[in-house]
Amino acid sequence: MNDTPSRIATKMQEMIGRKSSAERLRFGCSMFDLSRQLVKNSILGNDPKISSADLRRQLFLRFYGKDFDLSQQRKIIQYLSENPPCNAKANDSGKKL
Repeated sequence: MNDTPSRIATKMQEMIGRKSSAERLRFGCSMFDLSRQLVKNSILGNDPKISSADLRRQLFLRFYGKDFDLSQQRKIIQYLSENPPCNAKANDSGKKL
């Protein structure tokens, strides 16, 4: 859906184009973080007691499920089930805390 008038879209493009690459990257990352939090809140709203592993799987399916066929989805979901998030904290020896 695109309900933005073309003159407004052009103005937005011009404004974003004046930003530095770093500013545009921060802007994009911020938008992704916000959308991820909104989706996470939606999932938690439907199932407040969802496990962290199931939440990871649901987030994957919401964001990327349509990008993969069923076979690929199953492999990715299996991987997510068997491996902790890559941002899990680790101590100096590299072992997860």
